[in-house]
Amino acid sequence: MIWRCDLVPQYLGLKDEIDAALQRVLLSGRYILGEEGRRFEEEFAAYLGVPYAVGVANGTDGLTLALQAVGVKAGDEVITTPFTAIPTVAAIVDAGALPVFVDVRPDTFLMDIEQVPNAVTPRTAAVLPVHIFGNPVDIPRLRHLTPSHIPIVEDAAQAHGSTIHGLKCGSMGDLGVFSFYPTKNLGAYGDGGAIVTHSAGYSLRLHLRRMYGMVDKDHFEIHGVNSRLDELQAAVLRCKLRYLDAQNDARRVIADRYKRELPASLFRHQVVTDGGVCNYHVYVARVASHRDRLMRYLEERDIQTNVYYALPLYRQRAFADRFEGICLSNVEQLCREVIALPMYPELEADTQNRIIATISEFRGA
Repeated sequence: MIWRCDLVPQYLGLKDEIDAALQRVLLSGRYILGEEGRRFEEEFAAYLGVPYAVGVANGTDGLTLALQAVGVKAGDEVITTPFTAIPTVAAIVDAGALPVFVDVRPDTFLMDIEQVPNAVTPRTAAVLPVHIFGNPVDIPRLRHLTPSHIPIVEDAAQAHGSTIHGLKCGSMGDLGVFSFYPTKNLGAYGDGGAIVTHSAGYSLRLHLRRMYGMVDKDHFEIHGVNSRLDELQAAVLRCKLRYLDAQNDARRVIADRYKRELPASLFRHQVVTDGGVCNYHVYVARVASHRDRLMRYLEERDIQTNVYYALPLYRQRAFADRFEGICLSNVEQLCREVIALPMYPELEADTQNRIIATISEFRGA
């Protein structure tokens, strides 16, 4: 089977370094909020070009904490995209706010930022753009379009290393949020996340909030939660961060082959934002017709594919009572047509040859 995402080759390639890092943590006796976490925060912030990073337990917590940090509260509205993973909207709801959806662009698959001004109301407390599949949203343009008092929180959970106009995703908004779920370009061996910022005030408050609001073991300055990046995950991430750019380069080589060699009559590929560099967290394209037949055809030939995303979030049952009557045409069509093909940096050329050749033989029957 050719898996859509195979994590084993990456571990085998870095096994000695990762095993040594894990052993280092285990022998330290410090498993929560120790040296590994502190150093990862410093190294990840430096990689992104921001002064502060705050490790948290997962990306969803990161989004919720970030929204709360910029002042989102019950009754507020947060403008976002319906073409994203559930945590984006779950975090808005957990913060007590109402998601307000704008449609996506059919070429980039990103939130159409030109629609944001018309979605702003007196209740708008934040804008939450998503760098979907690593394709960067033009945050400087979004900032220009958005009233200056409304904060921008970047959902960069899929955008480790992606850039726009030379700036790293996550580094341009008021806050940027990353997930380190194992399948991410920078993935841990469990859950993990981080919030990054240029603001010392946000950094201090988030460091307190992730640890119950504690300043020491006996004193709590603010109400907080338990959301901490553990030392084992931080140690793994420190190892893998050194290879992130090279692995993203390998993903781009794979993506370029798909774009050049897959049948043009069958696929419409995601267009990268002008001035952007995509990390291809997932390789998603639109299939002009027979998407589901193609998936079955490939599955029968031991090639795994997925659909990201099968439904706009406003059509999910959990949110049906909140968004009755919403129908955004571009995202509806995307959900009917998108397919995710095998993509991971260790995907060998011969394996990709087989994928492309098999797809090229498909006739829609």
